[in-house]
Amino acid sequence: MFKQGRTLADLTDRHYALFANNQHPLQLATYQEYNRFLADLHDQAAADRDAEDGVRFNLAVGEAEAQLNTAEGETLSLDDLSDIYIQVKGANRARANMALETRTKNGDINDYLEVRRPLGAAP
Repeated sequence: MFKQGRTLADLTDRHYALFANNQHPLQLATYQEYNRFLADLHDQAAADRDAEDGVRFNLAVGEAEAQLNTAEGETLSLDDLSDIYIQVKGANRARANMALETRTKNGDINDYLEVRRPLGAAP
């Protein structure tokens, strides 16, 4: 019937052959992403930064727990711990100059190259 096009069986055979020989584009993309993951996992500089963040987090948790009355059973809640974590990661981003400047000095959102105007106003 269809002399000029490929049939579903032809396409399935092609995909199977690519998978069988580890040459399918999905496999190649997966391997590449996994190799990136492993390179980041074994990166010594990233491991040092993560260890430094862990130390800072533990210090911040220690400071917060020092203000609690642990003799009566007070502990930090999960929300408190997540707030501390966010603060530590925020300080890390600030040290690495990764801060996003999404707001101007006036507090307006800085997402356009031009000043916002009412709809229909002259430029």
